Amino acid sequence: MKKFILVCIFLLSGLGVYAGFIVRNDILTCNPYTMENDFAHSVGEEGLNGGLEFLNSCINKYPDVPQFYNNRANIYKVLKNYDAAIADYNKAIELDENYISPKHGKITLALVQGNYNGQLEKINDLITQNPNSYILYNTRAVIKFHNNDFQGAVDDLTKCLSLNTDYKEGYKTRGYAYAGLKDYNNCVKDLTTYITYQANDADVWYHRALCYSQLPDKSFQMLSDLVIAAKLYHFYGDQYQYEKIKELLNSAGFKY
Repeated sequence: MKKFILVCIFLLSGLGVYAGFIVRNDILTCNPYTMENDFAHSVGEEGLNGGLEFLNSCINKYPDVPQFYNNRANIYKVLKNYDAAIADYNKAIELDENYISPKHGKITLALVQGNYNGQLEKINDLITQNPNSYILYNTRAVIKFHNNDFQGAVDDLTKCLSLNTDYKEGYKTRGYAYAGLKDYNNCVKDLTTYITYQANDADVWYHRALCYSQLPDKSFQMLSDLVIAAKLYHFYGDQYQYEKIKELLNSAGFKY
């Protein structure tokens, strides 16, 4: 509760034509205004290593573009190369002091590492600078949730979803925050909305079952959710959670 990118190489015959297209291809694939889609496509096609290769190539050619460093830092973060991620976030900020994304990236990196100290003040500053960014409200909600400020988390997630109703993770986190407030009806409502987007998240089925368990006449729904959660945990190899749910089902007289 408390859990990018396109490489296009055109090989053309004829040295003169080939050289001309190499320059044009570099401009296209390393253009900061189009590279987000290129970056996402590269990661989708080649994985994280493909994304790194793309960004390394762009940085070698254009070393003063902060977006390249920011996106490379995001990959390093996923790969848990935290020192490299911090260095790239800092480089992006050095190149553009008004660039919000790497500042936000440093905050989320701290959260991934379990460091919540001082992060609320930092995210507050970013929201003051950019009050219409749904993702900043989501991050602040995560921080507030960790600090057991469940109502504050709900408020921020409601703002987040008002700015982007398609941000499915917001429904998940808000559902958990409602559970912290013991508002189990709204917990079930938000987690149900999330499940319509993402039906393979074992944690959500499990936590919706816990919310159902606190509501009258919802025993069948609770047991059904626990069975689905157990199957998903088993499929993903989470034996601990799988056995835990089996014990819950057995204690309820349900043989799984």
